[in-house]
Amino acid sequence: MIFFTTLTSVSVMAAMMIVGVLLRRAYGLTLESQRLIVALIVNVGLPSIVLSSVFNFELDATMMKQILTIFVLSVIINGGGIILARFLAKKYLKTAEKQANELAIAATLGNTAFIGIPLCYVLLGAQGALLAAIFDAGLDFVIWTLCIYLLQRDKGFRLRNLAAMINIPLLAIVIGLTLGALQFEAHDGLKQLTKALAGLASPIGMIYIGMLIPDLWKMIRDIDVKRVTYGVIFKILIFPLLAFGLILLLPIDDIVIKVLLIQVTMPTFTLASVLFQRYGADVNFGTAMTLISVMASLITIPCMLYLLHLIGLNF
Repeated sequence: MIFFTTLTSVSVMAAMMIVGVLLRRAYGLTLESQRLIVALIVNVGLPSIVLSSVFNFELDATMMKQILTIFVLSVIINGGGIILARFLAKKYLKTAEKQANELAIAATLGNTAFIGIPLCYVLLGAQGALLAAIFDAGLDFVIWTLCIYLLQRDKGFRLRNLAAMINIPLLAIVIGLTLGALQFEAHDGLKQLTKALAGLASPIGMIYIGMLIPDLWKMIRDIDVKRVTYGVIFKILIFPLLAFGLILLLPIDDIVIKVLLIQVTMPTFTLASVLFQRYGADVNFGTAMTLISVMASLITIPCMLYLLHLIGLNF
């Protein structure tokens, strides 16, 4: 059942990506339209998922413990994955330090916002979506600390990196958790509004990824195929399987386990190319990792979750 449910979800995502490809061919994609699409996803869709989840789920002591647990584990899993991928790239691929850092980041950090949060919402409901958003907050913490440290040429860390973490989705988490702790009862109209806006995140996110796919064919000759191949294999196979082994050994609540397992199967995060461009890294590599891993994950995500079903974890 979980296989077909997940397969249906990712099939719909694939169809949305095809719509994006067709729209790109028909209308093109300007820098301004890219910014608008990303703003709709990041500043409207994702915060609405968080708030909708809070408004439809009562926060108690157990839930607050789950939130703290998943944030800490997100930082540990993502940070540990980067360190491992970097070590393997330098040892076995003989990759230079700069390229190893880029590879480690793109091969570990997943699309836990654009794809992960909506998928957890479909499979696990409001509670799953809220915990998925907390996992994404932990990933953001890793981005603006460890990742920036690795990408900066002077290897220096500045407090302004932490300031970059302050964004609308994070504010939505803080506001939502505060309202939940205060037992705030949202009006039905507000619940309907946030639920409707929450529905924007997944379709617009996948359409946006589809609009980027034509760029892949233009850059394919300029990328290191060996490095991309290793990165994709690590991202969609090695990293999830290693994470599965760790997570299943932990004495934590089932819902936390399920969210963690879904989030670690996600493909490379969509904003990898933006991050790489900002810090002088290989933008083409980041874009290629995102697009190729997303397309491959349409097959691997259902298979990974079905594997979990076979070992007795039911979603």
